[in-house]
Formats: sequence, structure tokens, C-alpha cells
Amino acid sequence: MQLSRRHFIVGSAVAAAGVGLYSLRPKTKTPKPGITMPAKVPAKKIKYNDYSDIWREKWKWDKVVKGTHTRANCCAACSWDVYVRDGIAWREEQNTIYEPPRPGIPDQNPRGCQKGACYTTLQLSETRILYPLKRAGERGEGKWKRISWDQALTEIADKLLDVSTNHGTETICFDDLSNTGYGPETAGDFRFSTGMQVTRLDGWSGVGDMPLGVIQTWGAFNCEGTSDDWFRSDYIVIWLGNPNYTRIPEAHFLHEARYRGAKLVVVAPDLNASTVHADMWLNVKPETDAALGLACAQVMISENLFKKDYVLEQTDFPFLVRKDNQRFLRVADVVKGGADNAFYLWDEAKNAIAMTPGCEGDGDGGRSLKLNGIKPALSGTRSVKLADGSTVECVTVFDLIREKIDKEYTPELASKITGLHPNVIRTFAREMAAAPSAMIIASYGACKHYHSDLFQRSFILLMNLTGNQGKPGGGMRVAAWWGMDGLDAMADSTVPMEDMMKIIPKAIRGLTPRDYEGLYTDYSNREGHTPTMAFLYIHGGYKEMWDKPHLQDKNLPRNLSDYMRESLEKGWTKMHPPVGRDPKAYIFTGGNPLRRWPSPQIAKKVLWPKFELVVSATFKMSTSTMFADYVLPVAAYYEKYGIKYAQSYVPYIISSDKATEPLGEAKSDWETFGLLAKYVAERAKVRNITMVKGLNDKPFDVSRLYDTFTMNGKYDPTDPEDPVRLMDEIFAGSPNVACNSAREALQRGAVPVTGPGRPSLINQNYSDYDGKDTYWPHRDFIEKKVAWPTITGRQQFYIDHPWFIEGKEALPTHKAPPLADSKFPLRMYGGHNRWSIHSIWRDVKLLLRLQRGKPTAWMNPKELERRGIKDNDTIRVFNDHATFECNVKSSPATAPGEIIVYHAWEPLQFKKWQGNQDVTEAPIKGLHLAGGYTQLHFRVYYGSVHHTPRGAAVEVEKASA
Repeated sequence: MQLSRRHFIVGSAVAAAGVGLYSLRPKTKTPKPGITMPAKVPAKKIKYNDYSDIWREKWKWDKVVKGTHTRANCCAACSWDVYVRDGIAWREEQNTIYEPPRPGIPDQNPRGCQKGACYTTLQLSETRILYPLKRAGERGEGKWKRISWDQALTEIADKLLDVSTNHGTETICFDDLSNTGYGPETAGDFRFSTGMQVTRLDGWSGVGDMPLGVIQTWGAFNCEGTSDDWFRSDYIVIWLGNPNYTRIPEAHFLHEARYRGAKLVVVAPDLNASTVHADMWLNVKPETDAALGLACAQVMISENLFKKDYVLEQTDFPFLVRKDNQRFLRVADVVKGGADNAFYLWDEAKNAIAMTPGCEGDGDGGRSLKLNGIKPALSGTRSVKLADGSTVECVTVFDLIREKIDKEYTPELASKITGLHPNVIRTFAREMAAAPSAMIIASYGACKHYHSDLFQRSFILLMNLTGNQGKPGGGMRVAAWWGMDGLDAMADSTVPMEDMMKIIPKAIRGLTPRDYEGLYTDYSNREGHTPTMAFLYIHGGYKEMWDKPHLQDKNLPRNLSDYMRESLEKGWTKMHPPVGRDPKAYIFTGGNPLRRWPSPQIAKKVLWPKFELVVSATFKMSTSTMFADYVLPVAAYYEKYGIKYAQSYVPYIISSDKATEPLGEAKSDWETFGLLAKYVAERAKVRNITMVKGLNDKPFDVSRLYDTFTMNGKYDPTDPEDPVRLMDEIFAGSPNVACNSAREALQRGAVPVTGPGRPSLINQNYSDYDGKDTYWPHRDFIEKKVAWPTITGRQQFYIDHPWFIEGKEALPTHKAPPLADSKFPLRMYGGHNRWSIHSIWRDVKLLLRLQRGKPTAWMNPKELERRGIKDNDTIRVFNDHATFECNVKSSPATAPGEIIVYHAWEPLQFKKWQGNQDVTEAPIKGLHLAGGYTQLHFRVYYGSVHHTPRGAAVEVEKASA
């Protein structure tokens, strides 16, 4: 921090008074603060003789505590030394305790970024929420009244009971927006929302982070290892990513890999911060990535550069497809009464069809890929006799792929789509095929386009042709998590007896990845999980926008409304509350939906008036919180105990100790929702309310909510040590973590993992872990021949779901998005910015100094010149849907035809609170509503209709003064 000690403490007193909240009102006149409180920690009287006394006083502290940033929704997990003096956390340093797994591999030190290095500034900033607040004006007006916790909880509890009694608990919506952790900071959310039987919005697809093409191909979405495994790769392709912005603690492994001889390739339209370090830059036209991937596949296959043995065993390439109906040849076709989920290939050893081992209906539980003497034919057309006596011609998936790419995606044809020279495409494909190990780092940037699933299917195709999926330093990489078996203590997730009886026979033999996925889906169906984008379509007013003709996919035979109707009717898309029953209450924790959702002005106009109650539990003010009825002040990251969610980049579980007491009257998340559960139960008893309509209108005793939350008194959320006891249970129940107690974890800050943990809702990497080696995904499928959790048991490139066949997406393909032919000439893209984790740090002055300090768009100089606009002008960005104004940066690194606005500017930082999401229509893709097909189904943290904010069609002009 760049502040003197005296300045710092005076500033803290101002922040503690809550004065800064009023600066957020969208008016020019600043009102006088209605609340003034003395600072809890008065400044000491210190005698200063000269500058050296100030310096010495500055570098003194009372204690050092291990901390991290538990609910920032940051993919990195970094341990920090937090320095505390006079009860104030005033600075932090990186905790350098990470050991390399083996000689010759760089270590993880130092982990951290500039956001973590200034969190002490953020948690003392003027946007901090210190007291319970009640809206005193219209929603969004910025008028607040400070109230007591007792009043806030009583009034919220009564309103929740009113809604539950009149409409059912299902009309209460709870949203943590994927902003979660592994410890007590999230346990309160889970226990309250599941115990109350409310609707839980699935934030994963709602933020546009679910790799649906990965799910379609693998039946699981985890595909990452430790970031030091990047160092082992010989050919690294960053495709639709910018790790120098978004993976700051990890990025050094990419550059260190280059020192040992690896080649770094970046595929991106713009010359971004990662591109400048690349050995080769492929500046494709935006949203043509699938065409490039398929052209590379064409080169590999036509020049015989692919790994035949790998694809025969690991993919559906040898599977037979009927020519008459484009469906897989099933056992049900050949044998009367046969399985509809068992398939055939051609066995060259017997010159006859053979059922494919590992498929879902193979009669052995779909367990193993072992061919057991079968010699699959990769190519060829065969006539097969069906059960009704007729014959049908069948062709292999490999032949279908080869025919398609030879016809549509030669380098010359792909050049016209991508803008890349054919020789460049051939060089790229040949180098990738020749590399001993190659990987594609796609990350979440590859998830946010309308056809992201097609991009990802083409990426995985390349990793299969080169035999890299499941190898160290190889394969498609997006993200993965370490499991912690003890997390069951956090959520109190119990399995009903009838489901347990179904599991036992399978468990005795050993659960397969497909079995685990069945468990996760059953769990999700028992709870009120609902995909966010479908929720907005049905309840939020987005149907009117997304049903407009210009947003329909012209490459699909039906409109979105038809797909949505069928998906809901067949139960493929879960909807809570059901169609025809409006949501009545909304509670969100630590997120910012009106910043994140597309076209938030629609939600404010249509959805918000339906809510009789809106509650925000957060540590700082945001645009969304400004539209709440009640605000509950939550403790900042250094003011509570927590466990950071554990992505696999670093083989440690990172914990956060409680460095200081919460400022003002803030409380931990655990205590906040424990108290709310208590008040709901107590008020229910006072009002003689017991049974209300719960999920699916089943009777629910709301007066027992607190007993459920505390497990009949096992926990006491008001006890300051209660979170530590919960953490004790989590660590004690997690044998894959080298730690025996919460206090040990809190003291060390980072404790090593010893194994991946059992599969869970978010842990599906299916790979053994060796603490003396790097970690990479999917070893079980390659080394142990475990079947993939798809209907075919293979990495599946042919999807014969009827919707995919009629939509011509059974095979990976390139398609232009719906807005490709818009009358507006520019396409607005973006990415995660370098200076904030989402919107949390977006107003920190230390970081605003590193940029222009206000919302900014990046545009090519030629585009600006054509419009008479200069660098640093204020521009108006608009389409027929909405408009916003911002600063513009002239950037030759930005491709013509693009406008780039890096994400997470708060709408309240724009003129009239109209931000870049206002013009973002983000049409949703009808095929993402498909279900009833093993890997194509909805559950929480898995496949569902997706948020696709990239590629809005806009025009730009100089803003009027």
C-alpha cells in the first residue's frame, strides 16, 4: 500500500463510518451521510521526528495470518501472508511454500496477482457494506436506512414465510452465481437454500463457463491437470484464451516450457497480452475456430498423420452408422428386443459385426474399452441384416468425418472462412501431429460463443487424431477440480434409501464414471436446480427478445421456442418454479447478476417487479445490490474462516484464517444464513406456520429449518469457533488431503493433496495422482481402459440425437452465428480483464491507475478513422436493442470489424448505468436444450442451455457532448 500509517488509520475510520455507501447514488448531488460512527480502532499517538520514524512505524505488525480470497470466483488458489496491526489487516505478501513434484520441473512459487496484493485496500474501501440496510426509496435509487440485524432478519423471515405460505418455497430463488468455496463460507448458503427447499439457479452455464462441446464428446467436463504439467508439453496451443490476463499465477509455466524447447502457438483474432509471447500467431477471423480445427484434421487424415490405434480404441470412429436414417447401428436394430444403447462395429478378425465393448448397453455395465480380440475396421461400407429381415448399408464414423472434411474443410476451403493462408493451416496441423506431446489450452474463453460447442468438438478431434488426450503435457485443457470427500459435511448431502439400494450392487463391483454421473443427476433432480438462461426465458421476460426473428439460428430447422417447448414437455430442461408460477423472492450471495446477465434492463423491467423480496448478502456494494430490498453485510475474506475452491492447477488445498474481526456489524456467511434459518423457524412457530408447499409442491415443515441447518444442534452458527469445527469435519473426511485438522490447515495456509478425491459434482478428471509427478487428466480411460461416460463409452464425435441429426451437427462442423448477417457492421467481443476478478476489484483506485480508470473499448485505428473518432474520445455503442457510452482506445492490436470491451465494468460506472451488457442480446442455442441421451442431460454444474455473450452486433459513433 502506498499510504502512511497515519493516513491509513484515518482512512479506515472513514470507511468504518459507512460514509462511502452514499457516493453510489446515481445523482449529481451528494447527500449528507445519515450514519456516523466512531472508528473502533483509534489512531495511536506516535511521535514523528523525521521520515525514518514513519518508515519504521510502517513496517511493524502484530501478527501474520495465512489468508486467501475464498469467494472471489478466481480460478487460481493462492495463499497469502496477511499482516495485521492494531486489529487491521493492512498488507499482504505471497506465501511461498509450494514444492516442485520432481527434479527438472519448476515450482509453483510465487502464486498470486495484483488483485490479491491489494485486497486489504478493497476491504477497507468506501464500497464496503458495514451494517444491515433496508431500501428507503425505489429499487436502484440509492436510498437506504440502516437497521439492526434483528429487524433485518425478522422482516426477511416474515416475507419468506409469506411467500412460502402463499406460493410455495419453490418461488424463492437462491443464486450464488458460481461464487462459491469449499468451506463454511459456502456451507451456510447450501444448508439454508437446500433446507428451505428453494429454487437454486445454476450459475455455471449462467456465466457462460460450461464447455458444452466437451460434455457432448466426453460425458464429463473436467479436463485439466496441475499447471506445471504445461511445462512438459512440446507444443502448446492457446486457443480462445489469454492466460497472461486470466491465469497470472500459472502463466510462467508456458514461458518456462519455451525455454526447454516447446513451441507456443496462439489462435486469436487480436494481438493480446499472451500473443506477444507466442512463436506463432494464427489470427483467425472471429468465430471461425471450428473451421480451422477441421481443416487441421483434414490435413492429418489425408496425410496419414493420425494415431490409428488410439482412435480405434478410444473413439467412436469404428462405429457403424446406418445410411438410411443416419443413426448408429444398434443391437435393437439387429436383434429383436435388443438394447437400444448398444452398438456395433465391424470386426475384421471375424468379418462380421461385433458389439462394441464399453457402450452403455454392452451387458457388462459399460465398464471397459478392452477390445478382447476384436479387430475394429476403421473404414468401409458394409451391408447388415436387420431384425425384420431387411438389409441396410452402414458406414463408419471415420468415413463420415473424412468425407465431410475432404468436401468442406480442405486448407484452401477453410482459408476462405478463417482468413488464414492454406500453407499456414498445413504447417500448424503438421507441427501439431509431429509433436511428441501437444495440448490445447482453451479455458473458459472457448465457452462463451454461440457455437462454442462446435469449436470444442473440433479441438478434441485434433487431440484424438494426435493421440494426446490422456497423456502428460497433452490433450484438451479447460478446467478441473480436486475433490474433498469431506465436503459432504458442508452440504449435508444425503442419499435417499431407495437410491442407496440401487447403488449398492454397482458399488460392490465398483462404480463407473457413468454410474457416478447417474448419482449426480439424481441428486440434482431431488433439489430445485434450474438452468439460469432457461429461467430467464420463462420467468425473466427474455422470451420476447430471444424469440425475435433476427436471433433465430437459420441453420436449424426450428425456432428456439419450439426447442424450448419440447425440452420442457419432456422434462429435459428442469424449471423451478414451474411454468405459469412466478418467482416471488430472490436471494443472491456475493454475485452481481445485473452486471453479468445479458440485457439486464429486461430483468429489471420484467423479472424484478415479480419479486416481493430481493436480498443481497455481500461485503461490498454493487449494481445488483443497489436494486435489493435488504442488504446483509458479509465479512470480507480476511475476516472469516474459509477454504478456497480447489482447481487442479496447484496440488494444494488453500485455507484462509480469520485475520481480524469483521468491520462494522458484518458477519460471516455461515453465521448470516444460520441466523436467517433460525429466524425463519422461530417466526414460523410464532405465526403457527408448519407445513407449506415445498419443492414440487410436496409438504414441507418450515418450522424445522433451523434444526435441519444445525443438524439438530450439532452446529451453532453464532459460536465463533463453529466454522472451524465444520472445517475439521471437512478435512477429517478428506483422506486425499495431507492434513488432520482445520487448525493445521489454517496455520500452514496450503496443505498438499495426496490424491484426486472421489468423483463428485465437479471432480471428474478420472486420473490417478502421484505426488512425485505432475498431474494430467483422463489417465483412467487411456491406461486402465475405463469406458467414457457417453452412450458409446468412447470419446464421441458422432452424436445421433435426432435434434443433432436434423440440425446437421451430428458431426463437428463450422457454422456462422445468428448475428453473422446483421446490418450492424461491428462485432463486440471481450475477455476477462487483467485488473479485476469479475467486478469485485473494478473500482479499486490502485488498479484503476494501471488502466484508463473508466470503461473503455478497444478498436482498430482504421475503424475509428472511418467514423471520425480519435483515441480517448467518448463513443456511443448501439444497436436496435440498446446503447451505452464509454471511452475508446485506439489499438492496432485489435482486428478490423471488432470492438473489444474487457468484462466486469459495473453498470453504475457507465453513464445512466447503461453498460456493455445492455446491447448484448446473447441468443441461446436450441440444441443445448436437448436431453434424453446419456451425456446430453441437465444437472447442476453440468450441461444446460448456455450464456453466450460474445459477438454482439453493434455500430459505433462519437458521442455527443
